[in-house]
This record gives sequence, C-alpha cells and structure tokens, in this order.
Amino acid sequence: MVSDKFNINKIFQVRELEKLAPKLNESINILGFKIVRVIMIESSNKTLQFMIERSDLTDITIKECAKLSRVISEILDAEDLIEEEYLLEVSSPGLERPIIEYNDYKRFKGSIVKVKLTEKYNNKISFKAYIKDCEDDKITFIDNKDEEIITLPLSIISNAKLVYNEF
Repeated sequence: MVSDKFNINKIFQVRELEKLAPKLNESINILGFKIVRVIMIESSNKTLQFMIERSDLTDITIKECAKLSRVISEILDAEDLIEEEYLLEVSSPGLERPIIEYNDYKRFKGSIVKVKLTEKYNNKISFKAYIKDCEDDKITFIDNKDEEIITLPLSIISNAKLVYNEF
C-alpha cells in the first residue's frame, strides 16, 4: 500500500506547508472534513487553494467553506510559513475533481478521467480513459481513444481528474 508520506506530498503540493500538513489535516478531519488537495495558484494574485470534501461525501456548503477558511487561516497565521501575500480559497473539489489517492481511484471506478503521467507508457504521456479496476496500488484504465487496456502503478501518475459528462 502507498505510504502516508506519499499521500501527504500528493495532497499538499505547497512545499512551505509540509511542516503544517499533519496539523491542518487533523484539524480539518476533526471537524468532519477531508482535504482533497492544496495548491498555490500563480496568477496576478497568488491563491492558496484548499479543496475540501465532507468525510461522509455529502455536499459541502458555502457556510462550511467559510468556517474552514477561518480554521485554516488561524493555523497558517500562527506559523506564517508563506512569505508572499496570497489569497486563501476553500472550496469543494467540483465536478472535475482531482483524483489523488488510491482510494479516490477505487471510489470513482467506472468514471472517465484525464490522466497525465510522469513518464511515457506505450508512447502516451497523457490520455482520457475509464477507471476499470484498482488492485495492489495499480490502476487499470481503458483508453477512450483506442480502447487499449493500461495498467499503471500509482507512482507514475502525475495527476488525474474526473471528466464531466461531455454529452
């Protein structure tokens, strides 16, 4: 099984927050939520984005996002690890949510995803496919384009996200 350290590094994609990741994760879990992903969006204003979902997977409300924003702000402000100014955004993962952890692949088995790899596999670095199966930290996909069956270790998947129904 993939180690907890690997999962934390995939979820917390902001190096400055590595030290705070366990505390942030625990504080949010206690409130009944789970962190899906944390990234820094570089634009004219930097935005630190926390994607959060309920532990029971029901819909998250704007009021809950605001409450979580206050909790996260208190933790971040106490340590002040990010030197530049940034905006904090707390939101749900949305329809095209990122697929990060092994359990995400299991949960969304049968769904269409866009996949990017860290290295080429059968001359593919990215593809759109159905999640067919998950076993022993390997994900099996069926490529939408040529119906090729692709089985990959989770470790070479750079990122993946659900594809909203295109019909």
